[in-house]
Amino acid sequence: MSLKWAINGFLDDIYFRAQGLPRVLFTWKPENQLSILNFFEKNVKKYPNEIAFVFKDQKTTWQEADVKISQYGAFLQSQGIEKGDCFALLMDNSADFLMLLLAAHRIGAIAALINTTVTGEGLKHVVTIVDAKAAVLGASHLEKFESSMPESELASLKLFLLKDSKDVPEGYTDINSASLNSGEVVPHPLKIKDVAMYIYTSGTTGLPKAALITNGRAVKTSYAGQFFGFRAKQSDVLYLTLPLYHATGLLWSWAGCLRAGATTVIKEKFSASEFWPDVRKHKATMFGYVGELCRYLMNVEPNNDDQNHQLRVISGNGLRPDIWEKFQTRFKIPKIRELYGATEGVGALVNTHGRPGMVGRYMSGSLVVKCNLESGEPIRNSEGYCESVEIGETGLFISELSKLATFEGYLDKQASNKKVMTDVMKDGDAWFNSGDLLTRHENNWLSFADRVGDTYRWKSENVSTMEVAAILNKYPEVLDSNVYGVEVESADGRAGMALMNVSEDFDFEVFSEHVEKNLNTFQRPCFIRIAEVMKTTGTFKHQKEDLKKQGFNPAEIEDKLYFYQKGRYVEIDDSLYQRIQSGEERF
Repeated sequence: MSLKWAINGFLDDIYFRAQGLPRVLFTWKPENQLSILNFFEKNVKKYPNEIAFVFKDQKTTWQEADVKISQYGAFLQSQGIEKGDCFALLMDNSADFLMLLLAAHRIGAIAALINTTVTGEGLKHVVTIVDAKAAVLGASHLEKFESSMPESELASLKLFLLKDSKDVPEGYTDINSASLNSGEVVPHPLKIKDVAMYIYTSGTTGLPKAALITNGRAVKTSYAGQFFGFRAKQSDVLYLTLPLYHATGLLWSWAGCLRAGATTVIKEKFSASEFWPDVRKHKATMFGYVGELCRYLMNVEPNNDDQNHQLRVISGNGLRPDIWEKFQTRFKIPKIRELYGATEGVGALVNTHGRPGMVGRYMSGSLVVKCNLESGEPIRNSEGYCESVEIGETGLFISELSKLATFEGYLDKQASNKKVMTDVMKDGDAWFNSGDLLTRHENNWLSFADRVGDTYRWKSENVSTMEVAAILNKYPEVLDSNVYGVEVESADGRAGMALMNVSEDFDFEVFSEHVEKNLNTFQRPCFIRIAEVMKTTGTFKHQKEDLKKQGFNPAEIEDKLYFYQKGRYVEIDDSLYQRIQSGEERF
């Protein structure tokens, strides 16, 4: 460990106590009516004619946005949406998305932010569990919404459409035109403990859960985004491509820059080919990322304009160690501030000093404790308490719950209870279980290791899927990989498998040599699945659960499958599949 990172860590602690802690303390006061709407309203007063939003080249000033927010709020009130009522918001990124959310804040309503990739039973589920009184839809999601919702459910909802065409179907109201003459809005300011919105989990292991995002949590996250993420100024321009239904895009990125009065350029959906031209066109100085977006940008052919931009800082989560420095060097990014945290949880970490591969350092009230790396079950000592991992060890990341660090949980109380651990370090204490495995380094620096359940056991060894994926991705012709464990009838534990997207020049013989040279025997993927498109969530996370269930049966999978046999990968046919399952083929 260099002296540089030890000093940086110490400075981190000082900055947190000087900047972040006082605001956290202030935010917690129950009678406090501070909200992200307040940040917006201050900008209206200070910068009325400056640009708040840019969307599809249409510019909206702070004053213009304020008028629209009041119109939306008044219309929703005229339709019976009162303080504490919920409406579903299903649309792609737009300035109207943010103005509708702020309208909900103005009238004290709760916006349920629906993941635009959810469909069918999942879509029906996320709308019904929040007891929504209305739904506001982007026109492009209308067909999917109607096909997913039973007629009885549709009949119970007031349906509003943010149209992008002249036609508005029967039963729907064009919210833009209807809100123009809706009268005066009656404000109902949110208190700090009021639920402000619902944000859903990704739903990779079942139906999505609705996380309760209180007004206090939204404010705290925006403070963290400003002071630890972007350190935004009024002169800054945020280029925002992350989905606004997710906390990283909405609260960390947009709300984190809102308080400073920065302009937000909103992209409907991420496009690798349009990214740098947009950044240059709008003179963006900040970008909110998830790691996969950085990887997509790395896959674009290099050109002379790669470093022709004004970005001064990017902040987000999930930037893989294997591309961190390559990305920063190629595009000449001055500062990268990696975030770690759960939407609904406590104990977020931020690497404000840009140490590659790290998510930050231990903060007060956070621990990494010893656990079964496959199940995530904490290991208790003879006294019944958990123990912190040593330097170089991987364990379960937990955060202590208190009056200041609260866990509001999900609408599903049973799911909420499963996330709380008690009697961890002493009798009567309570801790939030992140479900994540982190590795402890010198001077309390931490790196993300894996999700609990993604780590699997093979040949009596624990295998980190992220560690294996990082090695596979170093092979030049591997564009992306998703590693997981699958069951084999004849074997104990779970055998490693990798879903990979590869270039046309991919050579299995050379790749096999790469695997053998760089991975231990127990780490080497027994199976390879080659796919043209990786399976991801709406927030660009790899999906694993369906892949685990599908296994490696060629009769059920259209993608080509390969088995690691005697130092090389061979294609799996029905005969080889049967021999593997029966135990005739040795691993």
